[in-house]
Amino acid sequence: MDDSFAIKDALTIASPFIKTVVDTFVTPKLEKFRNRLTDENNINLLPIESNFTEYFHRTYKRLMVVNTLVFNNSQRFLDDIYVPLTIECKSERRVRLKIKGFPDKLSNDYSNILITDTAGMGKSTLMKTIFIDCINRQLGIPIFIELRRLSKEKTLIDEIIEQLNSIDKNFDKELLYELLADGEFIFILDGYDEITLKDREVVTTDIQNFINKAGNNKYFITSRPEKALLSFGSFREFYIHPLIKKEAYELLRKYDKQGHISSMLIKKLEEEYLQNIEEFLVNPLLVSLLFTAFEHKQSIPFKKHLFYRQVYDANFENHDLTKGDSYIHKKYSNLEIDDFHRVLRHIGFSCLKSQKIEFTKDEILKLISESKVFCVGLEFTESNFLSDILKTVPLFSEDGNYYKWSHKSLQEYFAAQFIFLDAKKNQSKIIDLIYNHADLDKFINVLDLYYDMDYKTFRYRIEFKILEEYHHHLQNYYQNFKSDLNLQLIPLRAEMTFLNETVIFYLDEDIDEDEEAHNDNMTDMITSISEQNNLDDILVSQIRIFKLQKLNLFQYVHPKNKLFYIFENKKNPIVKKFSSEKYDFSSNFPFEFNEEVKFARIDYVYNDGVNNEKNFKEINSLISDYVDESIIINHSEAIKRFNEIKNEIDKGSDEFLLEGL
Repeated sequence: MDDSFAIKDALTIASPFIKTVVDTFVTPKLEKFRNRLTDENNINLLPIESNFTEYFHRTYKRLMVVNTLVFNNSQRFLDDIYVPLTIECKSERRVRLKIKGFPDKLSNDYSNILITDTAGMGKSTLMKTIFIDCINRQLGIPIFIELRRLSKEKTLIDEIIEQLNSIDKNFDKELLYELLADGEFIFILDGYDEITLKDREVVTTDIQNFINKAGNNKYFITSRPEKALLSFGSFREFYIHPLIKKEAYELLRKYDKQGHISSMLIKKLEEEYLQNIEEFLVNPLLVSLLFTAFEHKQSIPFKKHLFYRQVYDANFENHDLTKGDSYIHKKYSNLEIDDFHRVLRHIGFSCLKSQKIEFTKDEILKLISESKVFCVGLEFTESNFLSDILKTVPLFSEDGNYYKWSHKSLQEYFAAQFIFLDAKKNQSKIIDLIYNHADLDKFINVLDLYYDMDYKTFRYRIEFKILEEYHHHLQNYYQNFKSDLNLQLIPLRAEMTFLNETVIFYLDEDIDEDEEAHNDNMTDMITSISEQNNLDDILVSQIRIFKLQKLNLFQYVHPKNKLFYIFENKKNPIVKKFSSEKYDFSSNFPFEFNEEVKFARIDYVYNDGVNNEKNFKEINSLISDYVDESIIINHSEAIKRFNEIKNEIDKGSDEFLLEGL
């Protein structure tokens, strides 16, 4: 598209919608406040209609177009490349909705909505679509906040003020809080996982305080799965459904105006030998990378990191078709393709450590300078390299005063490549630190990429440690249950409870409140239960709540459980999807609760009143229904693989490298 004219036309069309939003929602609200405030000075400290009008025009313009690697960071309208995504409630699977715009009914049913999913599933795209539709249909006052901008020094209200401020006006925070608390605002808080780790706790508390002060509004938060999200107990959590093949093909066609490349690619994907790359077709980002990779080489890479390499190659070589196939943009830095890749690897790893993907100009230049020092022998200027990553190899984009990676997963690819190619003797130490990190969730995509880059190291440093922990779990936690009757049932219990701790809690009174309020209360109660019963806090990374009459089940899922999804995607047999169909589930529990027994562990901790020899089979049945459809360890394959890898390690399989030298 002719960017300037097309965007101008779109904004011209949107202007009356923006005016209606301001006239309908903003002006009456501001008038009411002005009538309340008799002090002229206070009135001057409130925003005015033009602040909102300017904000809506600026944000609409920014969100209605997307820069994507598929088009070498050139702009395309969001609406032109958006395929409606389906979201599903984690606690109520019957609640499922295809998002074509603002989800009116869903937002009315659950005013606070949390959308979590893995890298590239389209969370930010979904939020941009919701903002644009809010304006187009005049549904309220949408405020779009990128949470990575928040820090210990910059609160959510500070960011809102910055967004609404005109050049010469500053607002009073408390007055603005009052205005926001009046309702009709729709806050879209995008990218919770992109808040830096060092600021996470402070920023989380600030967001919670903001929601408490301005609770009479609608909220959307997006994030990759994070342990810290438990603190948002009032939010109903949804995840994005994987694309079906029809949707993936529709997306490919949207990327290809002429239709020739997408037709060739879809035809190739239908060939039988390519049926094992379903993993790439369910994820919108990977579908886009598949298109880019195929457009560049007319071949389909089978592993995820090879996608990223081909995308990098395509952007580096970046043939300008308007000047003929042979014309390649000259690089400001004069670096060759592999040297440029080397610098990006160091930048990617530095970003991984700091958990930042967005920088001021001074920060990004400092990062490039540090990478230049590490990459001995390369000569270039920091400013020229910055020009390259913005223009000739557009892996970064400029957003106002900030510079950011085009997509976080790109940064993770280069970080994984750094560990593989540059870390040398520290490679295993880095992998070990990641494996034992309290926020392992932050590194799952890096490990997913690393699995294919260097499976041998992954096998010894990650897979073996998981299997070793399972072996320990199996050998040490079931001594009290080993009757002849239960021996055959222990593997099932071990599978279901490995990296999960399941407890039950009994409430005396009937529960009249709705399920959302019930879950909120249970989440609050879980903290005191943990303290009273010495449950390890690190296990509280995810709480699944199951309610049956007065009985509540809580499952504490360890962060390492997320590694199971990597194994599943790689078709590694040490994990499996569990189905409870072959187990009978009954509401007639084999135990009774009384004044003394209101709480009990039913995983692998022996309990005379509940979890004992006599009830072992029934407790298995209870837990099996609860973990239904989850990815769990596969007992037989795990034991087999544990012994295989242990033998390899004991033999010292690399000794041949030194023999004969």
